[in-house]
Amino acid sequence: MFIKKKGDGTVLVQVYVDDIIFGSNNGELCETFVEIMKSEFEMSMMGELNYFLGLQVKQLKKGIFLNQAKYCKDLLNGQVQTNQHTLLN
Repeated sequence: MFIKKKGDGTVLVQVYVDDIIFGSNNGELCETFVEIMKSEFEMSMMGELNYFLGLQVKQLKKGIFLNQAKYCKDLLNGQVQTNQHTLLN
């Protein structure tokens, strides 16, 4: 994780393989980050984060909530590969 602070503003950047998620409490810092990244790399903006590394992300005014409901459902339906022969006996 990378963190940049400028005055009261903070930008958080998380990189995982070829995915980047970022956020800021300052719109100007966020836009500056986007412009710098676009000038150096070919990137597309996908909008609000909904799903990342198996976590569902719900952004509300009260905060950001994470869950793994989809992963659990897929696991119970046998759509997730595991190293175990059986999950349920």
